[in-house]
Amino acid sequence: MRRFSRVRDHHLPIDVFDSAAHDLGFEMDEEQRRAAHVLAATDQDVYLWGPPGRGKTWLMSTFVAALPPDRTRRLHFHEFFRDLHSAIRRHGNNLDSALGELLNGLDVVCFDEFHVHDPADGRFLTRLLPALFDRRIRVVVTSNHHPRALMPNPLFHDDFLPSIELIERRLAVVGVDGPVDYRSRSAHRSGFAAGLWLHPGTADRARRAGLHPPEPNARVVIPAGGRTVTARRASADELWIDFADLCSAPTAPSDYLALARGHRRWVVDGVPDLGSAGREPAQRFANVVDVLYDRDVTTNFLARTSLDHLAVDDALPVEIERIMSRLGELRQGEPIAVQ
Repeated sequence: MRRFSRVRDHHLPIDVFDSAAHDLGFEMDEEQRRAAHVLAATDQDVYLWGPPGRGKTWLMSTFVAALPPDRTRRLHFHEFFRDLHSAIRRHGNNLDSALGELLNGLDVVCFDEFHVHDPADGRFLTRLLPALFDRRIRVVVTSNHHPRALMPNPLFHDDFLPSIELIERRLAVVGVDGPVDYRSRSAHRSGFAAGLWLHPGTADRARRAGLHPPEPNARVVIPAGGRTVTARRASADELWIDFADLCSAPTAPSDYLALARGHRRWVVDGVPDLGSAGREPAQRFANVVDVLYDRDVTTNFLARTSLDHLAVDDALPVEIERIMSRLGELRQGEPIAVQ
């Protein structure tokens, strides 16, 4: 197993994880403890995988928070791909130079929500993974899927097998599949979990929930990454946008990331059931939820369907279990008024 001279001093005591769990009111289960040990006490690259809500992201967050911030970077999978493609263009299609620009000076790089469904992404990863693993940087990954389940489309899976085998050789593959979905225990205190799923999401019910629908003349066109989108209202604090404007148009995760940086509270209005929305708008909505959850943006969804009936069609986005688990942290219905 490869060793990293720069990260050896970054070994952590296991009680870093115990203390973080205690602060949140739980004790680590056996699988979380095993994963914490691999993260804290070894120099191995790590691939944490398991169903939604079992603590993979929490483990990574706790690990990253305990390391020197100037030597560690945590990136969402979509965000890294966006930045890397831009860097490759700047460096005349030189992948190594692009990686050097993005990862220079780092000891540890962490990737959230690693998944491979698109054949074009798979071909790019076949180039990227050897170049990434050749750098003297510790790599930590979270995924909902065992490496063998990556690129599930049988038409392309065999072509991706060499990359799967490389992942299994170079990373310690650690399952995190305990008995509890911790997201189901959300207390709705802050960030994304403080948001609301309101059905039916009418203007009157929105007002009763403490939201103030925009006036018709408040619509505005705003920049979103490399595109523009139309919002019903946009301020330094809030973005109020219709599902159709956000997801029916050809938007991308990089656009949602740009919007999330500029607006810390969102209202997504007119959310339909995903089966009737169409495959591409439904997938864009799933990507929106991922970005808002990972950026911990407080989001209120004004919906045309209950959360229980959001995803009942066969033609659903990939990673739908993760999306539903994340949405399950939201309050449903109107908040109880304070007397």
